[in-house]
Amino acid sequence: MNRRSKGEFSTASGSGTWITLGFFLILALGSISCRQSDDPQGPHIIIYTSQDQIHAEPVFEAFGAATGIKVKALYDNESAKSMGLAKRLAAESRRPVCDVFWSNESLTMQQLSHQGIVDSFDSFGYRMRVMIINTNAITPQQAPDSLHQWVEPKWREKCVMAYPLFGTTATHLLALRQKWGALSWSQWCQGLKENEVRIVDGNSAVVRMVGSGDAWIGLTDSDDLAVGLSQGLPLMSIDLPGELCPISNTVGIVKGAPHPNLARSFAMFLRDSKILDSMVQSSALMSAQTIPETSNWLAPSWETLIEQSAEGLEQMRFLFMR
Repeated sequence: MNRRSKGEFSTASGSGTWITLGFFLILALGSISCRQSDDPQGPHIIIYTSQDQIHAEPVFEAFGAATGIKVKALYDNESAKSMGLAKRLAAESRRPVCDVFWSNESLTMQQLSHQGIVDSFDSFGYRMRVMIINTNAITPQQAPDSLHQWVEPKWREKCVMAYPLFGTTATHLLALRQKWGALSWSQWCQGLKENEVRIVDGNSAVVRMVGSGDAWIGLTDSDDLAVGLSQGLPLMSIDLPGELCPISNTVGIVKGAPHPNLARSFAMFLRDSKILDSMVQSSALMSAQTIPETSNWLAPSWETLIEQSAEGLEQMRFLFMR
């Protein structure tokens, strides 16, 4: 995605617009500033994030404007998503460099927590997995009304998804495995392979391929769909009851973080209502609320999904190896 111009969020530090996080934040920042006063780099925090830079950078700028704390950010890349950052965090676990991991999905954070690399984390807001169609190619009535239908011969070479070992696509397919059962899910994956499902480097690539008509149907994320619609692409999402899942953002404090108090302060800032509302407005989130407990969406049991993920990921690696 193209980077957004700087300063899209209001950062008027004089009016104190962003100082809404209460007395705890003020105390934490004050104590950190005192301890870092002799730091030649000045007060700073290191954040690894899989959130798209176009959405994350304005938040970092707002935090810096409100607190005087500089954010040094490391972003992921579209093809590996948060998995590359997770490997880096694991490699650094004996001598952590990073303070905060901000992920735009849940699976990687759950895995890092399970491994003891992230000390604590919170979920906030959500976007959605969506099935999209090219409206110049097919009508909503002609579109599949279940992902099971992707294996039908009439959709051969017409469906596309991101490489399913990373990010939200991995989360989605593993959640389907938990719901359908391992055997039914394995047969479906084999059917996708035989039906020559298209595999691309990321969800934005799915949107571009479906928008161009190179594929007719795709699985992607709601924020990537929003970008495609803003570009005038002939796209539409199709509801699939019980087969799509919300994807929470997560923010975690790295175990042994060099600046743990500052890390907690940023986590509080990130969950402030003004920040969340801005992320909804930019389509980084579909909602600033927590995921409803009663909905017709996939709702995986994370503990079970993590325990069973290795087998599912290995099957997908074998079937969809590029």
